[in-house]
Amino acid sequence: MGKKRKSRFGIDTFILGPAGALVAGAKLSEVISPELVPFLAFCGLVFPAALLLFSLGVVLRLLRRDWKGMIWPVLLMFWIQNSVILTIGGWGTYSEVSAESNELSIGTYNVRRMDEYKWLEGDKTRDDIVSWLSENKFDVMCFQELPASMKRTVSNALGTKEIVINKRGSGPAIATSLNIATYGPWYAPGEDIPRGIFADLVQNGDTVRIFNVHLQSVGLEGGDYQAVREGPDSEQRKRLFSTLSSAYVARATQARALREALDTSPHPVILLGDFNDTPVSFALTTLKVSDSWPLFDAFSKGGEGLGSTYVGDVSGLRIDYILYSERFELHEFHTYPLELSDHRPVSAVFSY
Repeated sequence: MGKKRKSRFGIDTFILGPAGALVAGAKLSEVISPELVPFLAFCGLVFPAALLLFSLGVVLRLLRRDWKGMIWPVLLMFWIQNSVILTIGGWGTYSEVSAESNELSIGTYNVRRMDEYKWLEGDKTRDDIVSWLSENKFDVMCFQELPASMKRTVSNALGTKEIVINKRGSGPAIATSLNIATYGPWYAPGEDIPRGIFADLVQNGDTVRIFNVHLQSVGLEGGDYQAVREGPDSEQRKRLFSTLSSAYVARATQARALREALDTSPHPVILLGDFNDTPVSFALTTLKVSDSWPLFDAFSKGGEGLGSTYVGDVSGLRIDYILYSERFELHEFHTYPLELSDHRPVSAVFSY
């Protein structure tokens, strides 16, 4: 009897094809603006799920011993390896801070206006946030959506020398125990309300610039989230696509403008905050890449798993970041399992 021929197709074929296309689209979304191809940004949004399916397809193909069929998946894996690290973390080990270096601990937390509109439990949620802050103190703590009226309460909880905040309503704020040489607002193009705040901090004669920003939110409303939970109809899909596409385009514009501001910094930079975008995205790539001050993602070196910071209907999203210039060395990174806002806080410890 003749040798049985191996089938050219298996279940791996039907998994690897679509998953590989999504993974490749996500990788392209890092360098192609959503202004040009909006669909690619959505590939970046689903990259973790697509990566899981792609990995499953690779395993099945290996079990089927289709070695020729492994050529393009292997090439794709080499191409996306940096995106994989951005998504699941570096699982790295840390060195000790040397006695000759400055040590800087820093955190960021979108406190969602301290729950003043009672999305959760109102005053109790606010008190729980304040309690957490009093137990977790850093040299620098950055906030998004912090009400100006809570400045004194938060300052007392942190024991900081000063909190600088944009004075209108709520917004980005920087609390620190270090000396502030100067600070100021950062405005996105075409907006008259600051989306960020920067501060030059002095520590043992060295100056670092902290940039705290809150980029464009997705802009979904209550009915939109319900559609996501229950499955959107055709009209809802069109609305969701349009709303999310507009947000992606806005963040792309904001990221370019912010990158220009970072490039003019006379001091080493730490950029952090609520970017409202996933790790595999045009906005994050734009913020990281530069000839002047290239930035590195703290989670990519020290994080583990998906590092989810968004608390909501879509689980597994990391949208809060700490990026740092090469002058700094990372020694710790933490994502805190806190659900007192629609974001979780993150922190890092650096030396320089």
